[in-house]
Amino acid sequence: MADVHRMPDASEAERQASEWIARLNADDVSAQDRARFEAWQAAHPMHARAYEALLATWDQFTAARPVVRAVSFAQSMSQAASPPRRRRWVFAAAAGAALAAVAIGWLRSDRLALDTTFRTVSGEHAAISLPDGSSLDLNSDSLARVDYSERTRVIHLDRGEAFFRVAHDVHRPFWVVGGGSWVRAVGTEFDVYLRPVDVQVTVSEGTVKVGAVGSLADGVPSDEVLRRAAVWVLTAGEQADLSGAETAMRLLSPVALARSISWRDGTLYFENQPLSDVIEELGRYTPLQVVVSDEALRRLPVGGTFQASPQGTEALLQMLQQGFGLTIRREGDRVYIEVPRSKPSG
Repeated sequence: MADVHRMPDASEAERQASEWIARLNADDVSAQDRARFEAWQAAHPMHARAYEALLATWDQFTAARPVVRAVSFAQSMSQAASPPRRRRWVFAAAAGAALAAVAIGWLRSDRLALDTTFRTVSGEHAAISLPDGSSLDLNSDSLARVDYSERTRVIHLDRGEAFFRVAHDVHRPFWVVGGGSWVRAVGTEFDVYLRPVDVQVTVSEGTVKVGAVGSLADGVPSDEVLRRAAVWVLTAGEQADLSGAETAMRLLSPVALARSISWRDGTLYFENQPLSDVIEELGRYTPLQVVVSDEALRRLPVGGTFQASPQGTEALLQMLQQGFGLTIRREGDRVYIEVPRSKPSG
């Protein structure tokens, strides 16, 4: 009886192609990975077609917005864990007027312990899935360290900004420690932004508790802290600026709340804000150093929607030059915004 050769299933080829896109874009991709990919692609023409089709979608996404990196826990996890960990990769694609695709690497393990560092550079952000079903989005130029154990879930935010979506687990509270402050949650969604002078916490869903790191025993978070330390409670729609033991709280309108976390969609919205504040915020997404020496010009009210990317700063500079008649002077990576000099009469 002749051998029966089955044609590869198209949906299976697409699934495998999506996994290869995620694998090849991960931080810890190896030469062995690339060799296995070449072998898979050469095994059947359908593999190559599926990969090229999905890769085109991926390229459209990365060209249209700030970079979202594929991230993996595999490189930072201990290689001595037993039983061996299994890597799984998820590739999600959304169709619309502009196609988008995000590759997110994640890892499952029978052990709950996790100690991993993630960082982004200027103009980049990363979407990270955690083993417990929680997730975090890292904004531009940010650094976070994930430290999970069987009893606690702790994220050390050392730089920048992160949005957290916490899977509910009453037995394992979720802590974020950074900038001299801490945030405790069980199941909620919130944003933490380490600013130069304080830490800003914004809650979009659920409830969190916040306080000063000085109240922690040896800097280690625990529920014992809540019984003896000064604690503030934030609910959905509330925002707090934490500076040591001082806390300033406010209630945000739905529109203001959406604007405060709009960076996750690749946009930043400003309404009659001082030019200096707009430049400072957009400066997080560009290598350019924008300088405004004139104090009156720094207070100029500015509004508009800009990309959370280097293109956002360029759009601002173009608006100031064409719409406000200001002078834009470039010297390497430094850009000077100035009031035009008046021409001498006569």
